[in-house]
Amino acid sequence: MKILVLQLARLGDIYMTWPALNAIKRSNPDCELHLLTRSKFHAATEGLRAVDRYIHLPIQFLLEPLIRPVLSIDSSVERIEKFIDALKAENYDWIINFTSSPSSSYLTHAISRETTKVTGYTRHSDGFLAIPDEVSAYFYAQAGVGTANRVHLTDLFISMLGLEYVESDWTAPTFASRNFDLPSKYIVAHIGASEAKKTLPPFKWARVLKNFFDHNLETPIVMIGAPNERNLGEAIEAGVSRGKVINFIGQTTLPEVFSLLTGAQMLIGCDSAPMHMASLTNTPCLNLSFDAVNFWETGPKSTRSYVYKVGFPEDVISEEVGLAMHKILQGEDPEILIKRSGGLASYQLPVEDKGELFQWNLIKALYLGEEFPITDDLQFCQAIDKLNDINNLACDHIRQIPDKGLEAMAPLIERGDEVMNALVRVVPSIVPFVRWYQTEKLRIAPGTREEVSLRTLEVHEKLQRILSVYVVEDSIKTHDSTFKE
Repeated sequence: MKILVLQLARLGDIYMTWPALNAIKRSNPDCELHLLTRSKFHAATEGLRAVDRYIHLPIQFLLEPLIRPVLSIDSSVERIEKFIDALKAENYDWIINFTSSPSSSYLTHAISRETTKVTGYTRHSDGFLAIPDEVSAYFYAQAGVGTANRVHLTDLFISMLGLEYVESDWTAPTFASRNFDLPSKYIVAHIGASEAKKTLPPFKWARVLKNFFDHNLETPIVMIGAPNERNLGEAIEAGVSRGKVINFIGQTTLPEVFSLLTGAQMLIGCDSAPMHMASLTNTPCLNLSFDAVNFWETGPKSTRSYVYKVGFPEDVISEEVGLAMHKILQGEDPEILIKRSGGLASYQLPVEDKGELFQWNLIKALYLGEEFPITDDLQFCQAIDKLNDINNLACDHIRQIPDKGLEAMAPLIERGDEVMNALVRVVPSIVPFVRWYQTEKLRIAPGTREEVSLRTLEVHEKLQRILSVYVVEDSIKTHDSTFKE
């Protein structure tokens, strides 16, 4: 069997793909496993032994004719066609797209043959997005920043494959590394991130480290980061008046980061590649997380890891983080932190937000067959009632298509979708239902008018059955004017 995995996202996403790639090779030891990544991030594949062939997507080379002084669209198209033809000629048995992007879905479709099994985003024959598997449909509907999803990306990846992890899937590579001449105990601090909004400014980092040293002068801090972050490291050093800070920013390769993490007592940092590398070395982590990311999906997976969650970097209280670092080293569980745990959701909140928990329980009921959560939220019940009315009306319109024609009914059906979107903006707690419905409609494959109408009606009827759990009886309905069209 020849398998191709696409992971066209950044360094951290590639490292999160490692356990799934190891699981594929473990479950299919005789397969020929290929991995496609962007050339810019190919360094994140170094040391990954499960893959038989690494393929780089040379975006800069493919698009270079488009930025010449004399534009040449034909040259760029020719380069892209040659790249696609070469991949298609591999005649893959299974293509797995772990990248949630439109471009990856087009590429997946272009290199697939009729006999190819496809998992992840691809395209229908008419060019519209195709989501062939249930886990990818879940990801499209419920995952992302600002959603109620609590399933980690690494767990979604393995679910897409229909496999389960074993401990060896999380093994980190070993390299012949230079001697850093470090003490036996130290903490690694990764001060950077792919975007400024995902990490702390230098003065904030300096305060965090200074507050840690107020409690612990014996354990040095080893700072790591990219070469273009050296000035940030110097600013942090200047702001720390006591304790020992070892500045390795811009001085380590990714394989050497693995070595540093293996010997570290803890990694502190924001959402970044080293945080995901630490999951492979099983290094305890303190993840500083902000609203710009969803820690449920991308937080640390190593044992004894924690998440410090605030809205924005400026909201970080340096004294809290410094003390939390010290307590973690002492084997304590700081009460203010979100703790790494087992199960479907990888973390345990110290204080649960009832609204967020309710939406997560809705999602589990929708996708896992669990009991729908009980609520006394009248606004939610009224919104569900209105959603049910809109859905019933849409069913009626679809059933009238054979008699009145699609041209007459389509605007009415689309109007119903517009009202649903407006309703979501007023009552966000119904988002899981609406996103499920929108995704299931999107998954309808091309066909005759009758076939598409029938499949669309099936989606609406299923939504009708789902909503029936919360629909209020006519005798006690109390519509609020907020929900009137």
